[in-house]
Amino acid sequence: MFENLKSRLEQGKLKAMADTRLGQEFKSIFDVGGVPAYNQFYNFGIFVWKDLYKGVYTPWHIIPVYTLNGKHSRELFRMNIPKMICSEMAGIVWGDKCSIKVNRPGFTPTDEKPIDELQLFVEDVLKKNGFYSHMQDATEKALALGGEALKVWYEEPNERREGGIKIGYCNADQFIPTAWTNSTITEGVFISRIAKGGYYYTRLEWHKWDGLTYVVQNDLYRSESQDILGFRYPLSSIYPQLNERTEINGLERSLFSYFRVPNANNIDDDSPLGCSIYANALETLHGLDITYDSLIREFRLGKSRLIVPARSVKAFPDPVTGEMVRMFDLNDEAYEALATENADDLKPQMLSPSLRVNEHVDAINAQLKVLCDQIGFSSNALSFSQQNGIRTATEVISENSKTYKTVCNMQQAMIPALEQLIQNILDIAVLYDVDYNGMKITNEAEISVSFDDGIVQDRSTNINEGIQLTAAGLMSKKKFLTDTLHYTDAEAEAELKEIAEEQSIPAMTVDNLFGTTE
Repeated sequence: MFENLKSRLEQGKLKAMADTRLGQEFKSIFDVGGVPAYNQFYNFGIFVWKDLYKGVYTPWHIIPVYTLNGKHSRELFRMNIPKMICSEMAGIVWGDKCSIKVNRPGFTPTDEKPIDELQLFVEDVLKKNGFYSHMQDATEKALALGGEALKVWYEEPNERREGGIKIGYCNADQFIPTAWTNSTITEGVFISRIAKGGYYYTRLEWHKWDGLTYVVQNDLYRSESQDILGFRYPLSSIYPQLNERTEINGLERSLFSYFRVPNANNIDDDSPLGCSIYANALETLHGLDITYDSLIREFRLGKSRLIVPARSVKAFPDPVTGEMVRMFDLNDEAYEALATENADDLKPQMLSPSLRVNEHVDAINAQLKVLCDQIGFSSNALSFSQQNGIRTATEVISENSKTYKTVCNMQQAMIPALEQLIQNILDIAVLYDVDYNGMKITNEAEISVSFDDGIVQDRSTNINEGIQLTAAGLMSKKKFLTDTLHYTDAEAEAELKEIAEEQSIPAMTVDNLFGTTE
């Protein structure tokens, strides 16, 4: 009894606290002060791209159907092309090995210590966060929604030794930028939602600068509907471990990074956000679903049909039960009713139309070629056949292909965000005095991120070109090592020093080798 009374008093206290802070009810996050008015870009851009990526966009895929029993609706048969092309492109981007190298300034590899311990620390953090597997998923969703935010924070280890530096992967629909310089986003708000006890709770995590102080602020909202943001609510009631406001001094950069699809945003010129890889191919995607739906239904609607007199589908009373019955199922599309005064036309007639499979396959392939041009694939990258369905031709990617150039552009767009992610990991480690095998972590480091394009491009071709350029004096050996073989500056200098030492040793002769002299 007393426990129930205590619980009611606590709930009343929370409600009273909420009421003193609430004020108006917010319909969406874009009604909250400090959030740019991007609701049109999200409602008619990001949210539409997300529905297409998930497979069902109601205005396209729920269509009316008319039968003898009236108007109904059904789902359009669809190819789920948006998901497929994003998955295909992400697989190519991350199918090549991403190399992340971190060295303290002045570090020189030796036989005893070939790798800087700072590199081992970063690799350990990435491994614990499942970085490489998560990044392929994040890239796929970024291609669908236009971008992805990477957030870094620290959690105190619990009794199960869980905690440490964490990496968050936030989709474009879960992040709204609030400040930026050119295309670099410096402030933003992260959105997360949970359902509990019949209510929807939305947490807004603000990352912003107050002069030289970095501020992380958490606000909580509660609503009975998932379609609105609702009223302000005490943060501690749902997230007792979180502070409403945390101020951090000594940072030089935001604790998140954002990478966008490397296509110009032609939907909102003022937005730093990117557009989906298929943002300018929506009509083609819609046409493909319509054509594919027609192909699938060709086998259903192309079956034999029976034309019957209209009076045959009328209801009449059953002589035994008295219930009204019909001779035909009104929801069956196989029957067509014909009303006419011509006695010959009133006879049931069988129709057996021919199937137009080849015409549909040709139409789908024609639209796939258009789609490839619109999304940055080579024209022959996607094809459709009756036997194999959608096929990809990624194995024929070459240096001059459109697909290769799109992949390279995507990788280059990701590199600055990945480099800042690594820097943020080091900043958090310094901020919370993280220890790694007794070594004090420093955030002063040389960071290099590169993609080994050996799968989509002939690696030996690049090496041979580099050898020719260095031999002709048109490229330095250090640049060849850093650009082509992806060495860091320290590694390149150490390698060149070792090469010079080897070349200074006199050549061994056969007589020297066996200890004989002339």
